[in-house]
Amino acid sequence: PQQRRTRRILGVLIVNRQTRAFTDSPAVRSQVPLLIGLAGPSGGGKTFSALRLATGIQRVVGGDIFGIDTEANRMLHYADKFKFRHVPFGAPFDPLSYLEVIQYAHGKGAKVIVVDSQSHEHEGPGGLLEMHAAEVDRLSKGDWQKAERVKMLAWSKPKADRRRLLNSLLQLPCHFIFCFRAKEKIKPVKGGEPQKLGFM
Repeated sequence: PQQRRTRRILGVLIVNRQTRAFTDSPAVRSQVPLLIGLAGPSGGGKTFSALRLATGIQRVVGGDIFGIDTEANRMLHYADKFKFRHVPFGAPFDPLSYLEVIQYAHGKGAKVIVVDSQSHEHEGPGGLLEMHAAEVDRLSKGDWQKAERVKMLAWSKPKADRRRLLNSLLQLPCHFIFCFRAKEKIKPVKGGEPQKLGFM
């Protein structure tokens, strides 16, 4: 670990770090971890496709496939078709809980991790939308007029937790496949037919 010395200048704590050592070498194509996202409607085949992709990746990199299952063990429907370690994962679905279960799988030696579904991190119980609503309530203390004023500020903690999740994923030497639920969206058009936007 780096040794650190601290000193105070005008009341500000200054941390002196030792100089870090860096290395360089000719760039060679290697097995860079994959981050894959699969989006589709409910029943569209995301889980099957993710496990099929994971099996193909496993043939190249070896190791175990871990399936993180947020959907009441539905991933087990494919246990007779694919070989994987099953990790049930229930609410709350906040970003740091996702990070915790992913780090668990990585710590167990996972080379490929399938997360089905990542959508809960946004809209599931305890996910980002509920975290934001709780922050609005906390900051406004029940005052509905103040609640309108603090809506943007209330995104600070949920978004910081999501950034920590994403930044941590990029540091793990593991292949990831994330499943996302897509929904068919339409856009209201004043005085006309609603515009179909397709699955988003």
